[in-house]
Amino acid sequence: MNFRQKSSRYSGAVLFTAGIAGAILLIASIATGFELEIEIWLATALVVSIILHARAGFALSRAQQELEMLRGLVDKFQPAKKKAQPELAFEPATDVNESDATILGEVQDAIENDRIDLYLQPIVSLPQRKLRCYEAFSRLRKADGDVLRPVDYIDAAERANRIGVIDNMILLRAVQALRQFDPINNQHRIFCNLSPATIFDHDFFTRFTDYLDANEDLAHRLVFEFTYPAVEMMHERVRTNLESIAKRGYAFSVDHIRRFDHDWAALRQKNFRFVKASSAMLLAESNAGEEGRKRVHQFKQALYDNGIDLIVEKIEYESQMPHILELGIDYGQGALFGVPQVATQFMTDPAQDEAA
Repeated sequence: MNFRQKSSRYSGAVLFTAGIAGAILLIASIATGFELEIEIWLATALVVSIILHARAGFALSRAQQELEMLRGLVDKFQPAKKKAQPELAFEPATDVNESDATILGEVQDAIENDRIDLYLQPIVSLPQRKLRCYEAFSRLRKADGDVLRPVDYIDAAERANRIGVIDNMILLRAVQALRQFDPINNQHRIFCNLSPATIFDHDFFTRFTDYLDANEDLAHRLVFEFTYPAVEMMHERVRTNLESIAKRGYAFSVDHIRRFDHDWAALRQKNFRFVKASSAMLLAESNAGEEGRKRVHQFKQALYDNGIDLIVEKIEYESQMPHILELGIDYGQGALFGVPQVATQFMTDPAQDEAA
């Protein structure tokens, strides 16, 4: 119970006592024929002091209420606390071959000199082609301006157990983008590719989850994506840590699927809410006759029954669309709808945010 409540109840009790005392005083005055003796005068003075004491209690209660209102206004207009950022350090790799060492040296130089850019590619709803989500891609720039794409360094980073730094850096950039999206994009999700190695490594996973906790208000807008082979071969520790992320409210996606008969119910229990299939795979299957179209229909129905959304990726040409729409696909991604673009194009100016 706070001070204001206590003061209010205490003052009410005092006033009640004063009322009783006043009634007794009035009865005593009537009984004596209003011939007031010294005892009556003293009792009257006591009742008056009790009433004044109660009024003071009410005044304190009112003051407490006003202080709470002022404190609320101060809290409202105070700048939001800065979210904690993971401590990232790309340490030199040892025991790697010369080719990997060269690539990792370029990656380390790009990260240490803040030459890592976030690119976003649209994911749209069909058939309206309305923007719904983005997939995040990283682009590292070398000192000479050349771009290092993920395909250039992912394998080397995983072999040297350095992929966790890159994944954490991409997460940091994605969160920055979500917080600075312009009003048109401020409800869209971002899909971030994640390596099981990041989830497996205790040190990187701890930093990763600390940052997720610091940005828990964005849990419904971040989706972590794994490749189908990675999901199939997940280590038990990765599965356990994945559950830890899911309990924080973050959803998952799987891409590069190779077949339609996976245990989708088991994936949904792990909070996988999106599946990506290539347009080439779906179209090839649907063009394989009645049996192929039946398998595609059963695949879509299995996802629907488990509350999983299907996203068809790598849609490159307008000529593919009639066949895609015939399959009843809800979401699409590919160059036809937009190529990856630097994330700053979708964000407001941080200086304007601070001024606002």
